[in-house]
Amino acid sequence: MTNLFMAKALTVSLAAATMLAISGCATTTSPESRLAYDQTQKSLANQPVTVLSDGCLIRVEMGKNDILYQQSDAASVAMMHTVKEALNEKGLTVTRTTAPFVCGTLTKEALTKMDIAATAGAKEQPNTAYPLLSADNSFDTATNQAYLTLFSTLNKAKRQEIEAAKGASVELALDQTTLTAIQKMEGTDKVFVSMVTGSKPSFGYSMAVGVTTAVATAGTGFSAPQQGQFHHLYLLNLKTNKIEWGKTAAFNGHVFKMPVNERFAYKGILAPLYAE
Repeated sequence: MTNLFMAKALTVSLAAATMLAISGCATTTSPESRLAYDQTQKSLANQPVTVLSDGCLIRVEMGKNDILYQQSDAASVAMMHTVKEALNEKGLTVTRTTAPFVCGTLTKEALTKMDIAATAGAKEQPNTAYPLLSADNSFDTATNQAYLTLFSTLNKAKRQEIEAAKGASVELALDQTTLTAIQKMEGTDKVFVSMVTGSKPSFGYSMAVGVTTAVATAGTGFSAPQQGQFHHLYLLNLKTNKIEWGKTAAFNGHVFKMPVNERFAYKGILAPLYAE
């Protein structure tokens, strides 16, 4: 048991350092970045956009961590509608919103190492499903695979690359089959991808380990501080196979317990792409 405490404590310190690297963002926008953002805005005004969404909320336990399925799914849908409304306020036409998965960015290995709580208050069970389909997913296997490939591409390494680009586009690097399938489903080349991630220690874990700083979902490709919840938002150009813009930010909202907020009060959700 002592070794387990030590391993979890080491994970805590690594998680804190990782999140500082991922979520830190500048408070000012350089003239070069502003010019790039303005050009992106002009391109968005000329065609419809769509929103793809994902949610992944984890309860950290002493043994296997728990996927909070119902909360993750609800948070994904709520943020999807929040993003759509923000885009509409900027004069953009959103023709489609889709939330195909829960924890869509996580690998099969990561997901099947965790337990899953299907509903709030339900007893956790070993998770054997991959991918974890959302409650409203009715897509065929080929379509699910295309969307899964896309979400899998937006892993921690890609998020770090986007952060380092400081407004410049980065390669999405999807294969042509996936690009064609998603373009057909979305009906446009411009797609916003929204992802809610977060982790929270259980009461038992907090009491046993004395967590007061950060917790991490070991091996899942993302980390977050205690009680932490984060929103990742990316603009994809399927025609050029690039990520034109992206950001990661903490946000307020009721996500770890049901009912999850139907919308999130998130000032500056599109900043700095659109100046607030």
